[in-house]
Amino acid sequence: MTKQELNRDIKRLANEVYRMSFEPQEKYFEYLEKTATKEFKRLYCADSNFEYMNLLSVKIMLRLNVSYKFVPLHNFGIHIELAKII
Repeated sequence: MTKQELNRDIKRLANEVYRMSFEPQEKYFEYLEKTATKEFKRLYCADSNFEYMNLLSVKIMLRLNVSYKFVPLHNFGIHIELAKII
């Protein structure tokens, strides 16, 4: 997966979660449990050091994880290198 594909997929996930929030509640929670969780973990594991994500993608991942807790908060971003992001 290239940097561009990673950042594109993160933005796509954020847009899809936002779009699904307007669906009926059952469908929304089913989407979060099945599809969004798998996609988030796939993207997170693709770059757990946050080395190849741009600043916007890091913010999106952080916001999604704080809201939905796909990855436990005490484990999220444990290997992040801030000097490369800023």
